[in-house]
Amino acid sequence: MVAYMKELDPHTIRPCLACGGTNVHLESMLPPGRRQEVWRVVCSCGQTSQQWSVSQGAAIRAWNRNLASEHDIDKIAAPGVALKN
Repeated sequence: MVAYMKELDPHTIRPCLACGGTNVHLESMLPPGRRQEVWRVVCSCGQTSQQWSVSQGAAIRAWNRNLASEHDIDKIAAPGVALKN
């Protein structure tokens, strides 16, 4: 139960990759035909996860994972080599 609560702590959401800001929040919607909401993280600059998740914790993990993977790729790239998006 403690891990679940820590997972939803807003301080565990990493800063936005686009603007570096920490003014992010969870957004939800209820798609037609579903009984439970789906979630994603949204930054005040408009940057958002394209992936919707079935729980708040999963949305935070997806946001953090995407930031971490892109950050790690930047570390691996050789200086002067442009990465393709």
